[in-house]
Amino acid sequence: MRKGRDRYAGLRWRMGGHRGDEQIRAEFEHHLAARIQEYVASGMTPEAAKQEAMRRLGDVERYVRETRAIDSTLAHELRRREVLGAARREVRQSVRGLVRSPLFTIAAAVTLALGLGATGAVYTLLDAVVLQPLPYAAPDRLVYVASRVTGGGTAGQWGVSPAGYFYYRDHQRTLTGLGVFSQWPVNVSGEGEAERAWAALVNAELFTVLNARVVAGRLLRTEETLPGSASVAMLSHAFWMRRYGGEASVVGRTIQVDAAPVEVIGVLEPGFALPQGTPDLWMARRLNPAGPFFNEHSLGMVARLREGETVESAQRDLAQLTARFTEVYPQVYPESFIREYGFAVEVVPLRGQVLGSSERTLWILFAAVGLVLVIACANVANLVLVRAEVKRREGAIRSAIGAARSHLAWHYITESLLVTTAAALLGLGLAAGALGVLRQLAPAGIPRLADVGLGWNTALLLLSIGLALGTLFGVFPLLRSTRHSALVLREGGRSASASRRQGVVRGALVTAQVALALTLLTGAGLMLRSFARLQAVEPGISSEGVLTGELTLPWGRYRSWEQTNTFYRDLLERLEALPGIARAAVSTVLPLGGSGFCSVVFVEDRPLEPGQEPACLLVSLVSPGFFDAMGIAVQGRAPTWNDNDSRSDAVVVSRALAQRFWGAESAIGRGVRSNGPEPPFYRVSGVTADVHVRGLDQPPTEAVYYPLMPMPGTSLWSPPRNTSLIVRARTSRPLALLPDIRRVLHELDVDVPLANVQTFEEVVAGSMARRSFATMLLALAAAMALALSAVGIYGVISYVVGQRRAEMGIRLALGARSAEVALMVVTQALRLVAFGIVTGLIFSLASTRTLQSLLFEISPTDPLTLVAVGSLIVLLAALAAWMPARKAARVNPVDVMRAE
Repeated sequence: MRKGRDRYAGLRWRMGGHRGDEQIRAEFEHHLAARIQEYVASGMTPEAAKQEAMRRLGDVERYVRETRAIDSTLAHELRRREVLGAARREVRQSVRGLVRSPLFTIAAAVTLALGLGATGAVYTLLDAVVLQPLPYAAPDRLVYVASRVTGGGTAGQWGVSPAGYFYYRDHQRTLTGLGVFSQWPVNVSGEGEAERAWAALVNAELFTVLNARVVAGRLLRTEETLPGSASVAMLSHAFWMRRYGGEASVVGRTIQVDAAPVEVIGVLEPGFALPQGTPDLWMARRLNPAGPFFNEHSLGMVARLREGETVESAQRDLAQLTARFTEVYPQVYPESFIREYGFAVEVVPLRGQVLGSSERTLWILFAAVGLVLVIACANVANLVLVRAEVKRREGAIRSAIGAARSHLAWHYITESLLVTTAAALLGLGLAAGALGVLRQLAPAGIPRLADVGLGWNTALLLLSIGLALGTLFGVFPLLRSTRHSALVLREGGRSASASRRQGVVRGALVTAQVALALTLLTGAGLMLRSFARLQAVEPGISSEGVLTGELTLPWGRYRSWEQTNTFYRDLLERLEALPGIARAAVSTVLPLGGSGFCSVVFVEDRPLEPGQEPACLLVSLVSPGFFDAMGIAVQGRAPTWNDNDSRSDAVVVSRALAQRFWGAESAIGRGVRSNGPEPPFYRVSGVTADVHVRGLDQPPTEAVYYPLMPMPGTSLWSPPRNTSLIVRARTSRPLALLPDIRRVLHELDVDVPLANVQTFEEVVAGSMARRSFATMLLALAAAMALALSAVGIYGVISYVVGQRRAEMGIRLALGARSAEVALMVVTQALRLVAFGIVTGLIFSLASTRTLQSLLFEISPTDPLTLVAVGSLIVLLAALAAWMPARKAARVNPVDVMRAE
C-alpha cells in the first residue's frame, strides 16, 4: 500500500497542483473501497478486509496529515528543482556571453585578481604577525616590564636590573608572577660537530607566567636557579629534533655546553618561545637576592596581571617602587643617575613589545594594497558600465518580451559573480606566489614570520570580497530603469541623457583612481627618496671584500684574559698567513650588525661636577688590525699586538667622541676609561673617522675601542668570548675563503664553530632591511596603482571618443583641424586628472604623516616629491589619452555621415 502511495505521489509530482482537504478525504474513500474490494476478492470477510485496509491506510485524519506533508515536500522539491534548473540555464548563458566577450572577461578578471592577490598576500602577513594572539594562555594579561632612559647619551629602552627584579618581586601588588630571562650564545658539543646555539637564561617562574608545557622530562625548578646548584638545561622542540633526532633518551643525558657538563632535564612543547625569539636551550639564570648588585640592566621581564588590574595600574605600582631605588640601593641608583638619565620603569602590553614597529609598518602596507584593490575595482566598474551600455538593447528586448526585473537582476549578477569568483581564485594563486616572495624578502626582525602561510581565513576573505563585488557590479546595469524599453529599441540602444549620466560616473571613477594613485605614489616617492638618502650616508667603513662571522669560545676552557687573547692571536695570525686574506681581526661589536652595549666613560681632564653622571657610550674590545680589516681611517696610531700583549695604555676613540669632550683640540694623549673614574687612564693613540656603528640612520657613533687585554689596574668587564670575526679578502669573492677559514678554526679548536657567516655588504643591507622592505612594497603598490589608473584613463577616453564619433566627424567636416580635435580629447582627460590630483594632494598631505617613523631626512610633505608625482601622473595621463586622441583626429566625416 505504501508503495502505491509513493507511485501516486510521483504521479502528483508530474501532474502538479495541490488538493484541498476534501479532495484528500475523497481520495482516501476511493483507496479504502478499492483495498476492501481487493481483500474480499482474496477470500477475506468484508469486516476483516475493512480492518486490514484501515490498518494499511490509517484513519482519514492521519491520511490527510500525511498526504499534506507529502504535498508540501513535493512542492518544496519542485521549487528547488526549478531554481537549480534556472540557475544552471543562467550560468550556461552567462558563460557563453563572457566567452563571446573575451577582452572584457580577461581584463576584468585579471585586473581584479591583481588587487585581490596583493591584498591577500599582505593580509596573510598581517594576520599571522599582528592579528593572531600571542601563543600563550590569556595573552592579553601578559605585560613586559623594562627600564626607560631619556638621557645620558643612550636614550631608549633597557632591561631590568637584578636589584630591580628582586625589589619588584617582593613588593609589587598588581602582578601574579615575574619571569626574567636573558639570551646568550653558547657552543653545544659532545655528539657530532660543535654547534653554536642560543641559550635562554631564565628563572623557573617564567615557565609559570607563560604556561609552558613539556613533551618529555620536566620543567626547571626554583632550587635549580640558586647559586651553586648543578647545571641543567631544557631543549627547545626544534633543537631537539634537529640535533638529537627527537630521541626521548636525551632526557637525563649529559651534554657539553661551552665545554662544561650540563644535564638535560626536559624538552619543551613545539612552538614555545620567548617573546623575543626562540632559543635552542633553556638554562637557569642564577640570581642571588643578597647581591652584590650593579647598575646593569640585562634582564627581560614578563609578568601576568592580577585579576582586576590593568597595565596602567601596574605602571603606577612599579613606578612607586622605582622611586624608592635611591633609598634601597643608593650605591646602584644614586639620585644623580635617576635625574640625568631620566631613568624610569615602563610597563607595556607584551603584544606591543613583541610587535614593535612591525605592526605599524604592516598596517601601512595593508592600507597601500587596499588602495590598489579599490583602484582595481574602479577599473572593473568602468568596464562593467561600458558593457552595460552595450547590453542595453539586449536587456530592453528581454524586458519587452516579458522578462521580470528580478530575472534581469539574476542574469546580470550571475555574469558578474562568475567574473569576480574567477578573479578571487586567480587572486588566491597570486597571493600564494607573492607570499613566498614576501617571506624571502621580509627582514628577520619581523616576529612570528615562520608562522606565515596562506590559510582558510585568507581564502574566505578573498572569496567574500569577490562575492560582494560580484553582487555590486551585477546591480550596476539595474540602476537604469527598463520601463522605457520601446524607446530604447527605437533608438537602437542609444540615449544621450543616459550616456551623460554614465559619463559622469565613469569620470568620477577615474578621478578617484587618480587621487588614490597619487596618494600611493607620494608615499612611495617619499620612501624612495628617504632610502636613497640613507644609502648615500657614508658609513665610514669600506665593505668591499669583507667577510664576517660570529665566534663563541667555550667558557669551560677560556675563562681568563690570557686564554682568550692567545686563541685570538693564533687564529688571526694563521688566517693572515693564507694567501687570499689581507687582514683579519675580531671585535665584540660588529658595526651595523645590531650588537653592542654602552658603558659609562670617564675623561681624565673633564672631571664630573658634584652630582653629575658620566655618559653611557658604546664600547668595544677589538684586536689589532680591526681598523684595517674594516677599512676605517685612523688619525694617529692604532694599537699593535705588541701594545696588546704588553697591556699598554693605547686606546682608539671615534671622532664623534673626541669632538664631544675636546672639541677642536687634539684628542691624542688624552685619558679615558670605563668602570670607575680613578687612575690609571688609557691614553688616546688614534681617532677614527666618523663611523655609523648603530645604523646609517643614526648620528656618527661616540665610541671607545679598547684592546683585548686590559691595562694593569683597570677592568674591562670579562674576557671577550663572544666576538665577530672580520676578514678582508684580497679578492672581491670573500666567500671563497670560507672553507680555509673553517679549516684553520677547526685545527685550533674543534669546539669553536663559525656561525652567521655573511659578507659585509649583506650586513649593510640587513641594517636597512626594514626600510627597504617597506619601500619595495610601497613602490610595487604604487606602480600597480599607476598602471591601473593609466588603463582606466585610456578606457574612459576611448569610450568617450566612440560615443562622440559623430560629433567629431561633424567638427572635422565644418573645418576643424585634426590637431584641434586631438587636443580636445587630451584636454578632457587632463581635466579629469586635474580633479584627481587636487583630491589626491589633499588626501596625501593628511595620510603621509603616518610614514614619519619610516622616513630619513625627508619631510612627509616634501614639496619636490609632491610636484614630481603630480607631474608623472599628468604625463602618464597625457600618454594614455594620446592614442584615443589620434583615433579621434583620424575620423572620416563621410564614413560617420553614412553610419548615421
